[in-house]
Amino acid sequence: MYQKGQSKGNIALILVIVLLLAAGIVYLLISKGIIKNPLQKSPPNSSLGTQIFEKTQNPLQDKIPETNPFTKVNPFKGVYKNPFQ
Repeated sequence: MYQKGQSKGNIALILVIVLLLAAGIVYLLISKGIIKNPLQKSPPNSSLGTQIFEKTQNPLQDKIPETNPFTKVNPFKGVYKNPFQ
């Protein structure tokens, strides 16, 4: 009834269908959160905004000038004592 070539082709087709169904079921379970994603590197509770905030850095860190540049050259620094300090 069946030839050897047809039975191998049928088995291969059934195997491919079963693997695709299994991959689809695993994908649905991972997307629903029922199964933990083993390939996810960041914690599952972090959002995209949290990840971006953690990766960004202040480009002006330690490069901001002082708010009052004249404190170093103030000639009246030791002359007058503020009575309210």
